[in-house]
Amino acid sequence: MAFKTKTIIFTILIVLGLLLRCYYTDWDKKLTGDEVGYNKMVLQLLHEGVYGYTPYVYSEKPNAFTTPGYPLFLAGCYIVFGYAGNHPPVVQIQALQILIQLICAVIMYMIARRMFAHTGISLFIMACYLFHPTFILSPLYLLTETLYGLFFLLFIYLLVRCTQVTKLRWFLLLGVVFGICILIRPTIVPFIVILLAGVAVYGRKHEMAAVLKAISTIIIGFVVVMLPWWIRNWITLDKVLLLAEQTGNPLLWGSYPFERRPSVDINQDPAEMGRIAYQRIIDGFRNEFFTYLSWYSWGKMMIYISEIFPGLGYMTANKLLSKMITILHLIVMVIGLGGLVKIIIHERRNASYMMIALLAVFSILLYLPFSPTPRYFYPTIPLCFLGLGYLLSCIATFKGRPNKNEGFRA
Repeated sequence: MAFKTKTIIFTILIVLGLLLRCYYTDWDKKLTGDEVGYNKMVLQLLHEGVYGYTPYVYSEKPNAFTTPGYPLFLAGCYIVFGYAGNHPPVVQIQALQILIQLICAVIMYMIARRMFAHTGISLFIMACYLFHPTFILSPLYLLTETLYGLFFLLFIYLLVRCTQVTKLRWFLLLGVVFGICILIRPTIVPFIVILLAGVAVYGRKHEMAAVLKAISTIIIGFVVVMLPWWIRNWITLDKVLLLAEQTGNPLLWGSYPFERRPSVDINQDPAEMGRIAYQRIIDGFRNEFFTYLSWYSWGKMMIYISEIFPGLGYMTANKLLSKMITILHLIVMVIGLGGLVKIIIHERRNASYMMIALLAVFSILLYLPFSPTPRYFYPTIPLCFLGLGYLLSCIATFKGRPNKNEGFRA
């Protein structure tokens, strides 16, 4: 594709993406749900210097209910943009998050370009991101998704880059960005084991010293980012706490088979909620094995795939149009997941493809124990787009295998 043509298409896509987000943003939106808790948390932090989160009320004392990535981002926005009383600078934060979404679309293009070496496919993947309802509407909300999406996509880009360029600075950045992802949403932290194992497996053709340097550099970058949080928890809470204490809440909500809104007291102690959840899961698999097995596999998976976060209410009230959008979303997700499965079967020797597919698997499996909210599928959608891009690349070569930047092969 000619450079001028690519530039024109690229610019048109970005402008359309911006206009869609501005058009569908409710600039007078009132805070609801977790947004209320985040607002109270940030106000408490700014006014009293106390970092703590309790749903819908002030925590009054420090805790580690949630990791500090998004609350600190909000606090920075409050300081920069200003706020009146208890009212946050919602419009400014929404505008900033729209800008972040456009940056995410550019990173999506960069990832696809580096993976598939095909301008047309890369622009198509970028368009999928720009025009998907989830990424159009998510900047509306003062929630973790948009900020997490930025660093998650940056992590994917660096992951692909590190499979193609063996320079320690890229591995250091990979560890740093992964740490930032964990500070925003910690669920994906077990992937670091796969990440380090991948470096060892796909880098084994190099000298052992080079592989150990790469692994050590990733760990150093990760620890440097996480260390302030660990030290804070040790000093303030007088205990070792690596991530957050909120796990018990979504875990308990997710322990009621095929119930979307079970009766759960959200004011319970998070540790107690965790104990109740583990006991429910153990008893459930013991007494109703197939019910719980189906719930913790395809039951939650179908909810993740079939529902669009945050809903299409801001886009259209037309049920037929909403249904058509949902069906199109389902088709793209299923085909994309099929592409990721094909990668696992046929591309095991290619580092960049395999690591992306494994990241998708982890992004799904690690959320299955928790409450089946479509928010948890948010980071998996771009990975499905890449699975779709892989299949398109296969078709473009008429050989069943894509024309791509090879990267390192085991």
